[in-house]
Amino acid sequence: MATAKFLHAADLHLGSPLKSLGDSVDQETVDFVKARVNTVFQRLVDVAVEEKVDFIVLAGDIYDMVDRDPGAQRRFLLGLRRLDESGIKVFMAHGNHDPFIRHIPRGLLPDNVVVFPPKKLLAETVVMSNGVEVTVAGVSYGKKDETDNLVPLFANLSGRTIVGVLHTNVGGNGEHDNYAPSTVAELDASPVNYWALGHIHIRSVNPTRNGWWAYPGNLQGRSVKAAECGPKGVLIVEVDDDGSIREPRFVECAAVRFERVEVSVDEIDDIALVNDAVNDALKTLVADGSGLPILVRLELVGQTDLVELRSPTPESLEKLAADIREEASEVLGDGAIVKVRSSCMPRVDLVAERTRDTLLGNVLRALDGVEADHAVRDEATKILVNVLGAGR
Repeated sequence: MATAKFLHAADLHLGSPLKSLGDSVDQETVDFVKARVNTVFQRLVDVAVEEKVDFIVLAGDIYDMVDRDPGAQRRFLLGLRRLDESGIKVFMAHGNHDPFIRHIPRGLLPDNVVVFPPKKLLAETVVMSNGVEVTVAGVSYGKKDETDNLVPLFANLSGRTIVGVLHTNVGGNGEHDNYAPSTVAELDASPVNYWALGHIHIRSVNPTRNGWWAYPGNLQGRSVKAAECGPKGVLIVEVDDDGSIREPRFVECAAVRFERVEVSVDEIDDIALVNDAVNDALKTLVADGSGLPILVRLELVGQTDLVELRSPTPESLEKLAADIREEASEVLGDGAIVKVRSSCMPRVDLVAERTRDTLLGNVLRALDGVEADHAVRDEATKILVNVLGAGR
């Protein structure tokens, strides 16, 4: 069965200042990381050409701020020209970081680029390399804080295979502003076969009654925030000659990877051995990192009698972090540790403590009945153990 392809990307955030690197990373590493990050759109173009895609959809937030970095605009334009030379069409929507009011003048864009207007749906038919006709439809934000549900604009589309391009918060994801809010039920009820979405930075591919709705995640992580960590890139979407759409395939494009690493201190009884555990964890991370420089948020976790870990002062934690960074630099190479945290607890048998008639035991049992996510529960447990102690 013959197939054709398109590339789905979103949330490129070109020109992001990467302020999250903070003061803990030396300036040489900061400059190196920023130079690497500036190559991510070039990598996207490379993937599009290598995969021989028929077109690209960019579902909003191409820029972090469209007027912040002229160099980012230039790199973007050069990439679009290369795509034009390769015969690859580009469909582009604007999101909350780059609303249409700051749009690059039409005369600067090559002829292969279609920019979706604000508030009004624009649809265009593309004849794929396997002969299938695909209708690509989309809409842009006309302002940063787009609060209207834009999904109804797609309700009257018709065509054998429809790709809808939209920057939206499906289901009210609390990690992101609730712009252009929509629901899974609305996406499922639409005539769209593939919803090419942007705004949520965690990759997500989901089936509908007649196809898929998907977030590719952002093109390049920007910090050690959970949503920014892990492999980042694009989705390659294949269309069979009967017009049906296969499950999207992820291709990494990031030039630098951000990661969060937890290192258990449960078996450590001497502060001098902490670095061994950290370095072992980092070696595993590097081995799985696709050869990319890795920027790490390190958290020491578990139970310990070492006061330097369970109740560190800001000064002692910074000294420990400096020692960790010094050794870790040999393991991470061009990467670095951005942040070091300790959330260790005193040694307490939490299972046994819950059975006791102590203040801690009673409060832990009460906490078990409270709805909270894993991270919040762990943080609350740590505070309780540190404040109340065992057997009181």
